[in-house]
Amino acid sequence: MRKQPSKEDLLKESYKDSLTCFLKASSLYDCLSINNMVTVVDQSFSLLDVFRVFLENHIDEVLFWNSDAANYDGVFTHTDLIKVTLKQYNVVTHHQNRGLEIEEPLVLGKLTQEQFIKLMTDFKTITIKQWYNMYGLDLHQSNLIKSDMNENLNDACIKIIRQKVTRIVVIDKESRMITGIIQQKDILAFMVKGFSQYFNLVVGHRSKIMQRETDQHDLEMSYFIEQLRQVNYTVPEQITVYDVFHRLIYVHKRASVPVVNEQNQYVGLIDRRDFLFIIKYQIFDILSQTAGTFLDFLRQEKSKYPIYQILNQEFFTMNQTVKEVVENLVVSSSGSLVCLNQNRNVVCTLHTSDLFTLCLEGD
Repeated sequence: MRKQPSKEDLLKESYKDSLTCFLKASSLYDCLSINNMVTVVDQSFSLLDVFRVFLENHIDEVLFWNSDAANYDGVFTHTDLIKVTLKQYNVVTHHQNRGLEIEEPLVLGKLTQEQFIKLMTDFKTITIKQWYNMYGLDLHQSNLIKSDMNENLNDACIKIIRQKVTRIVVIDKESRMITGIIQQKDILAFMVKGFSQYFNLVVGHRSKIMQRETDQHDLEMSYFIEQLRQVNYTVPEQITVYDVFHRLIYVHKRASVPVVNEQNQYVGLIDRRDFLFIIKYQIFDILSQTAGTFLDFLRQEKSKYPIYQILNQEFFTMNQTVKEVVENLVVSSSGSLVCLNQNRNVVCTLHTSDLFTLCLEGD
């Protein structure tokens, strides 16, 4: 006998159907920000030059220009920035040139002056193209996913989920020129602005169960708790900063990770973007220090910038609705929210990419 769907199941299906219709009615062009600018660098740029572009322009990615082919040749993100730095740090401290990924945690110590000079020299003299060639990597394979600006947002979101990327390059079909780059967070902000109004237009045509004083936004996050627990990762505060970012990139493959103490209680969140502080101040020695020390450093640094006081959402609860959590994700500097129990143990961490998968992907 087939199991009858619960009220929450019906809510979720209605939510998903309405969201799909809204996204199909919207195009990538609709989602493009007025200030959406594409930053392009030539492959001849040194690693340090690319780092500076990130720091000076406060961006999340750059596109590479291949002057030989007169075309774009890949995208470089925070993830790539971390990979480059970890690898070159490993080269100068352990003389390991083979392979990009280090499988075992490194025994780290303070950089000698000679090692620091070697590291900075590598950053200044090795070009992006040379670095990729050194490790047998192809810029063409660096997640440059393209879509026409007239493509509907639903198809674009499905492409993002299936390709396991967080951004999509928007092109003009006629000119073949790139008009912008849309990230998951841009689509999320667009949804916050327009989806509620769209739902109010169609809710009157739904079944009686949906015609309530509150609508599909009554669906609570607790409905997704089992799925979220499957990707619940934490790191202890005593491991090195190097190991934290290594786990983020190669093991957990997440945008951020909660840090916990010996009692397994939450002490803070480390995000991939936080690595920019290491680059900015060239404090590569901090890679050998503990995650707890790095969190103290981050709190001190972020207190200097008003943007972190505005984008200050960090937590969510399971009894919050999807709508509330989406709105909080938009004003989260890390694009992540943490759910804690009464003992401050981490129940789960919600990333923007998780929300896309939960609300758009089939069961």
